[in-house]
This record gives sequence, C-alpha cells and structure tokens, in this order.
Amino acid sequence: MPADHILPDTEKIITCRPAVLLPLYSASLHQGAASVQHLEHRSFNAWPGERCAMVGGWLLRSTHGYTKRANSANALQPGAQLNAQLLQHIEAWYKRQQQPSIFRLSPLADAAVDSLLQAHGYQLIEPSLVMQRTRQAQDATWQPAQGLCFRVETQLNEQWLRGYCAASGLAPRQQDALRLIQQSIVMPCAYVSVEYEGKACAWGLVVLELEAAGIYEVMVHPSYRGRGLGRQLLHGLLQWTAQQGATHTDLQVTGGNTTAQRLYTRLGFQTVYGYHYRVKQFTFQRPAQE
Repeated sequence: MPADHILPDTEKIITCRPAVLLPLYSASLHQGAASVQHLEHRSFNAWPGERCAMVGGWLLRSTHGYTKRANSANALQPGAQLNAQLLQHIEAWYKRQQQPSIFRLSPLADAAVDSLLQAHGYQLIEPSLVMQRTRQAQDATWQPAQGLCFRVETQLNEQWLRGYCAASGLAPRQQDALRLIQQSIVMPCAYVSVEYEGKACAWGLVVLELEAAGIYEVMVHPSYRGRGLGRQLLHGLLQWTAQQGATHTDLQVTGGNTTAQRLYTRLGFQTVYGYHYRVKQFTFQRPAQE
C-alpha cells in the first residue's frame, strides 16, 4: 500500500489546563525529571504517524492501520477529558481515514474517559506496560557471545526491513506502512540486527531523544528462539544507547507477554506505568461505482 503523502487538514481545539507533570511510579528512575507526559511525547516522536490532528487535548494519529500506537487517539496532557460530542468528532475523523476508532489510554487521560468509552461500546484490549531502566556501568563495555555478529545502521536499510518483515510475517501492505513509519523518524536512531552463522536472526530499533532512548520492534526469528538471542539483542541495543550518552532507556510490552517482561526485569527494567486500548469496530462502505 504505497503512501499517498497527502497532508490532511489539522483540526485543533485549544483548551486551557494547568501544566502538571505526573511523577513516575518509581521515584528512583531518572531522579523524577521524567514524567508520564514526557515519556508519552517521546514515544510519539519515536514512532510517528503519517496523518495527525490535535483535537481537544488528544493527538489523533493514522498510518494505514499498521500498529495501534500509530493509529490511535492519545491524551496529550494530564487530565485530558472526553465527552460525547468530542467522541463523535474523533470518530468522524477516523471514519474519514477509513479506520476504526481506537483510543490508547495512558494515565494522562481523565479517569472518566475509560467509563465513557465502555458505555459507547468500546472494548478494552491489550493492557500494556511502559518499563524504564537507568544506564548501568557495564552497558558500554558489554561484549556479545561468541559466534554472534552485530550490525548497527543509523538509517533504515532494506536488508534490515526485509529480514524483520519476513520474521514477523507481515503482509505487503503492512510492510509498506512500516517502511513509511520508519522513514518518518527524525530523531537519531539505530537499526540493530544480530547474525548467527551468517544469517540475520534478531532485529531491534532504538530511538534517541536528548538524554533518553526508547526501544522498539524487538524481534527474534521463530527458528532461533530459546537460544538467548533476545537477551543478546537487548544488550546490544543498550550498549548503543550508553555510547550515545543516554541516561535511561524505556520500552513498551503487552501485559500478557510474561516471557518478555521477565527478560526485561532481569536486565534492570522497572514498570513505570500502564496503558490499554479501547477499540470500536466499524464497517466502511465504499460508494457505489456509477
């Protein structure tokens, strides 16, 4: 599905709210200088949407339906509220994108938003966690296991993309959307792949913004799982962040993925906050051909 590169009209409703920074659940991480709002905004930059609009304290993102992160409404500031009229407006925006209306609810959303969406038929799916880790002294000097080769590229290349897409089983339309997202990343980043016996078997992406880094798209080929390659990949990604001077690194993981959570915890990541999605399906009917 090739990108059409059409810029949509940006809709903005300006609301006045106090500038409140929500503290991290763990005060020891980043000395409290980071906040839920800060981490959320960084994730928007790290995983950009093609079409965006700011409406009533919400950031609406649309990228051909690939990943809910890039195709959902996200609260921009603490206490973001939602009423029936604003919900209808947001639903209409997503209908124009020919996509279902999806809300990603972080702690920035007012507590009443979840109940409102449930009352309007939105299903709760994929409760997830944001985890964060401070830089450790051994990160910069870590050495990979014998027999493994790490390749690090600071720009997207087709070899990395083809390998990741094949291992993930992405359809051609999804591959095009993923390429569009990654070509749109404007922050410094690194595409890391792990090779064993000359074959790429694991992939990951890390995006840097100021003193912080975010890890995305961690994937080990199904044929190579259970060999500790995920841990090796994470160490390689953390080494790159340390070499760039990042003081802490974060990632997102679905709540049901206990295997990944255990790995991240062993590497020193701690849960910072949770989020979940509310999804309402719709049927888009194309106009009849004359």
